[in-house]
Amino acid sequence: MEGSENRANSSSEYILEFRHVSKSFPGVKALSDVSFGIRKGCVHVLVGENGAGKSTLFKVINGLYKADKGEILFDGAPLHVNGPSDALQTGIAMIYQELNIIPEMTVLENLYLGHEIRGKKGPFLDSKKMMRQAREYLEEQGLSFNLKSKMKALSVAEAQMLEIVKAISSNAKVILMDEPTSSLTETEIEFLFKKINELRDRGITVIYVSHKMDEIFRIADYITVLRDGQHIRTVEAKDTSIPDIIEMMVGRKMTEVYPAKTCEIGDVRFRVENFNRPGVFRDISFELRSGEILGVAGLIGAGRTEIARSIMAMDPKQSGEVYLDGKQLKIRDVNDAITNGIVLVPEDRRRQGLTLIHSVADNIALVSYQHIFKSAWLKHRAIRELVDKMIRLFAVKVPSPSTKAETLSGGNQQKVVLSKWMSVEPSVLILDEPTKGIDVGTKYEIYKMMHQMCDRGVSILLIDSDMEELIGMSDRVIVVHEGRIRGELQKGEISSQAIMNYAVGGA
Repeated sequence: MEGSENRANSSSEYILEFRHVSKSFPGVKALSDVSFGIRKGCVHVLVGENGAGKSTLFKVINGLYKADKGEILFDGAPLHVNGPSDALQTGIAMIYQELNIIPEMTVLENLYLGHEIRGKKGPFLDSKKMMRQAREYLEEQGLSFNLKSKMKALSVAEAQMLEIVKAISSNAKVILMDEPTSSLTETEIEFLFKKINELRDRGITVIYVSHKMDEIFRIADYITVLRDGQHIRTVEAKDTSIPDIIEMMVGRKMTEVYPAKTCEIGDVRFRVENFNRPGVFRDISFELRSGEILGVAGLIGAGRTEIARSIMAMDPKQSGEVYLDGKQLKIRDVNDAITNGIVLVPEDRRRQGLTLIHSVADNIALVSYQHIFKSAWLKHRAIRELVDKMIRLFAVKVPSPSTKAETLSGGNQQKVVLSKWMSVEPSVLILDEPTKGIDVGTKYEIYKMMHQMCDRGVSILLIDSDMEELIGMSDRVIVVHEGRIRGELQKGEISSQAIMNYAVGGA
């Protein structure tokens, strides 16, 4: 079903119709003459590489951006909204990839944010009614939260589930979901898909963005492919396949998902011995060799990230030692870890990996000021040369080094984070969910970069919830269950069944 074919049909069958929509930013044309329709009461998935225009289109629908050209019809009438609150009143709700929550507010306040219930008299909120309704609704959905606790007390997965409940409860005609499963367990994903099917059965349209091809084909009725801001094609999911979609996304045939790793694995480079933190992890010991990618598997809450943060001295530990090249290290803070050649690329790139309001150049150079140049004076020429080198090395698509990091696609933001940490030439690179929310083309680029790092002798600790990626990229895998290493798998032994057996506590 091509865009021209969409326009030939009656608009009445569409809940949303895009007619020649364009949107530009300085140096970037995010959307270019986009035209297609989205039918009522279906699950319509948008796919494309990072920077293809998916998030921009969502923000135009949601009123965060105004289109430069073209128009959008909502249920047959021109859509004019001035922000998310206005969109919600119109009948459009959105679940953001980066959670749209206020940590210091309570769960109840976040749940009703933007559509609070006011009392019959005066300007005050009816907290009792909101509390009663929230409890009833959560009970209907099979969920339980302490509504009086602050949002910051919830895990990422719990906060994500609450955002989904908030969107479902708004009685919207259209719900936009941007990478909603990126922080969810398999059980929570099944819960989400069940809710999506219920919404479709009620005639509500779900517009869904995901880079996970397997889940796209589980729920999609229609798939629209965007590339470089242009509408490539809209098809019924039953009439296409994963290879076809990937080819449309990247504009070329993908002959392999994971590049071949050719470097030799050397001697033991890095050791963690007897790491303990009561209630979080215990008896953690492992070795990592030069040029090796050691995968770390486990369910959400198993303690994988917490172990990595304690290695970096970002979180405390009760006991344990770290060795690099046979030498015991004294790591008192993050700067000690970096000085000794150990760096961590965090799971949440926007909140922990980047300073979004600063430029790409500032973000890349941030660590180098203290750990490369080691001077009270800024060496502008050397810094500029370093930034240009890293942008070329990691193929960061950016109009200029002075471009703000917040304007980049998720994949290019991740490349900036990798550039920042690789600029200090580490010996050990800890990657926590390195391709979360990144398209297949950019994932492949990052895989090749990981192998190039291994070629230079860098040892990589890969914490990953993507089972296929973990299997495809790891030389060896350790599996964490309830804060303990439950098992270790060599290259020939790694399989999803073997990993899950250990992950749930099996022998």
